Amino acid sequence: MALHRRLREEHVGEVPLNEILVLGAVDRHGASAGPSAVADDLRMARSNLAALLRRLETRALVEVVPDAADGRRSVIVLTAAGRELLERDRAERESWLVRAVTTALSPAEAEQLLAAGALMQRLADLRERP
Repeated sequence: MALHRRLREEHVGEVPLNEILVLGAVDRHGASAGPSAVADDLRMARSNLAALLRRLETRALVEVVPDAADGRRSVIVLTAAGRELLERDRAERESWLVRAVTTALSPAEAEQLLAAGALMQRLADLRERP
């Protein structure tokens, strides 16, 4: 989607976008953010995710800790610095989007966009059963 690509272009942070995407996936998964779930979410090879996690751990943006319920598994946890970085990046891209909407769209078009967004979220949340 062109808008998705444009929002990605708005990332101008201190860490690469692929690392921000990992932080976002960890945030979405919450307490169940295991490496496999995050890799699947991002459609990324587990080896690539492992390399990104090492860099994020080195920067103290995430911690990989044993799962309290199953010590054989590990979970990824955002540190305070990781959460702050992610929230700042999201705020910057949201700010761009608000400016773009108010600049490029009429009030009626902005309302249509909000309605369409709700419909697209419903589609994104749909989990079809085989």
